[in-house]
Amino acid sequence: MNSTEKNEFCHYFYGHDTSSWKGEYRYHRHGLLDDIPHRKIARSVIIIRSSDLEKARNHIRDNVQEIHVRTIILTDEDKEALEPDNHTRNEQ
Repeated sequence: MNSTEKNEFCHYFYGHDTSSWKGEYRYHRHGLLDDIPHRKIARSVIIIRSSDLEKARNHIRDNVQEIHVRTIILTDEDKEALEPDNHTRNEQ
């Protein structure tokens, strides 16, 4: 995957902030994870609910060579971040 493809993948997956009119207007372009409660814990490492796995995996499979899925024990903070009503842009 070249740098342009990586950038496009990240924009689609995470969304991105952008501006127009020389920074006068700022807004967030929607990404897949804006619809999925998640917790980003490290570079290229996110926690999502198992019920959202297929939705995320369908896009990842087309763009990433390796996917690792693990069952983990969540902290109370992780559980709160993964509640549907609490997710906006959960980042570290």
